[in-house]
Amino acid sequence: METLNITQAKIDLKQLFVHQLNRVNCAKGYLIRNLPKLQEIASFNTLSLAIREDLEDVKKQKVRIDEIYGLLQTTPSEEGCEVIKLVIEEAYNLNNDSGKLTIINDMDIILYMQLIENIELTSFRMLKMIAGYMRNAQITQMLTECFDENVDNDRLFTLISEEYLEKKTENQR
Repeated sequence: METLNITQAKIDLKQLFVHQLNRVNCAKGYLIRNLPKLQEIASFNTLSLAIREDLEDVKKQKVRIDEIYGLLQTTPSEEGCEVIKLVIEEAYNLNNDSGKLTIINDMDIILYMQLIENIELTSFRMLKMIAGYMRNAQITQMLTECFDENVDNDRLFTLISEEYLEKKTENQR
């Protein structure tokens, strides 16, 4: 009976992992399709470049995620992508046609980008934890690389917001 419980636990961990991975995978695909639109909305050149850099990281992460599906011999599902889609859709509603000041628009973009980064950080942190219990070092390493890229991008958007605010306040002095 003990063997059955260990086998069932492995199956449960894999199902849990794939469930969480599906969410991240869906978000990555959605970001790949939609970040270029958000980049066009940004009026601050450094912000636009950061979004492009983030997009390149998202593409690399998507490749890793596809490799993980292969290692697990499973296929992706669109399950659980609603939250990230709502955040991104809200971000795309930003544009100067709304009558908002450019600084408000750009800072909103930064806010949404950091919100997305933090959702992904939390997801990768959870996936790394589950992968550790699955005792799969290769998957854990790929997730660590994704996590580290998200940490770097989150820091980048923080630095950009500081630079942006500094430039905007210099103009008012």
